Amino acid sequence: MKTGIVLHEEQELQLRQLLFDTPGVEGAAFLLCGQVVTHNVQKLVANAVVAIAPEDFIERSADGLILKSAAIAKVSKLARYEGLSVVFAHSHPGGFAAFSTRDDREEEKLIPFFQSRIPGHLHGTLVLTETTIVGRIYSDRRYEADQVLVIGQRFRNHARNNTEADGRYDRQVRAFGPSIQRTLNALTVGIVGVGGTGSACAEQLKRLGVGHLILFDHDSLEDTNLNRVYGATIADVGKNKAEVAATRLNTIGLDGVCEAVPESIVTLAAAKRLRECDVVFGCTDKEIPRAILSRLALTYHIPVIDMGVVIDSIGGVIRGIYGRVTTLIAKEPCLFCRGRISAEGLRVEALSAEDRERHVRQGYAPELDSPSPAVIAFTSMTASHAVSELLHRLTGFMGDSREASEVLLLVDKNRIGTNRRSADEACFCSVSGDWGRGDQTPYLDMVWPTTST
Repeated sequence: MKTGIVLHEEQELQLRQLLFDTPGVEGAAFLLCGQVVTHNVQKLVANAVVAIAPEDFIERSADGLILKSAAIAKVSKLARYEGLSVVFAHSHPGGFAAFSTRDDREEEKLIPFFQSRIPGHLHGTLVLTETTIVGRIYSDRRYEADQVLVIGQRFRNHARNNTEADGRYDRQVRAFGPSIQRTLNALTVGIVGVGGTGSACAEQLKRLGVGHLILFDHDSLEDTNLNRVYGATIADVGKNKAEVAATRLNTIGLDGVCEAVPESIVTLAAAKRLRECDVVFGCTDKEIPRAILSRLALTYHIPVIDMGVVIDSIGGVIRGIYGRVTTLIAKEPCLFCRGRISAEGLRVEALSAEDRERHVRQGYAPELDSPSPAVIAFTSMTASHAVSELLHRLTGFMGDSREASEVLLLVDKNRIGTNRRSADEACFCSVSGDWGRGDQTPYLDMVWPTTST
């Protein structure tokens, strides 16, 4: 069972401003959180920071604080109304990055109160120092959180994994230092689509040392895939792409696990597995899965690094080669805002095979008529930029001034561009109250096929 608490970087900043407002004494605030509960994961996902009024502190000192019961009752009432969990966060000025015995005693009173007022929900606690965050999650018992993940322009993983980096990663440890290796080892990364870009991402992430890869793909390998799908052989034709990739990557001999989900994320069962990921790479050329990933990024604060490659070629003559890597997180525009997917595109894609054929005959959707060009050099290049984007978000190696949320590759012109734009105020991705809502019914606030479970 993996346990964690996830915040957006602006929520962490709000917490720090509240918790360290008075030097030398402890401060406190609450988080309202959505939750993730699966067989493999228990997570709390921050929805909102709730400040505590100065008059609601009975005592604040360097090694403890006491709140009025009215403040605790007020936040529990709000959480129950919103259908959310509560996390109590407080500071340890001076840098004691652990829960104290006094914290243990106070939680023995505080957590049962939340559990009685908001039953059926996970609850938690956080301790912040000037540089570190540690957490706990309470369900059937108390769990020390395996990680507290802060996502934004940077991805910072405050993980309990303090093991020494495997010597086989020595060359990249020399580049980034040992802490990045521990961070990579603690991550669960999903890859949606294991074709040209997806197999290249999987290959690189496995060799970088990501601890858990989950590969999603319902398609079988075809002989026309062999020119760009890493590790695939002629003997694999007809087998599921995700299973082929997972089986091979697990034989490399490096630490970590690669798992196959041989289903499309358009099915509810597969889509729900996405919740277990810390980061997801979108490597599909379909619009409906991209719409699902756009919702996932906001509902669960799971960064999605989406990519695509287009080769404009007529009669064997290249007119343009374009790659794109777009990072989807709260406060950034979604794929609808950017025009990368559209309601009309989703409608056409959802048509039955018979209706799709009719649209093609009538000239409404000519792009459905034939497969798009694909070349391994260009799919691999785009995948490498996507993996580099993750490394930058983890390490900042591109510099503090680099804040782009999209990378554009004009391959035939040998140019790379970046952009960062504002979200459309009328789009669902601008509704901040929906960020970090976690598990809800219907899942991701979307309609799902009734045949899936």
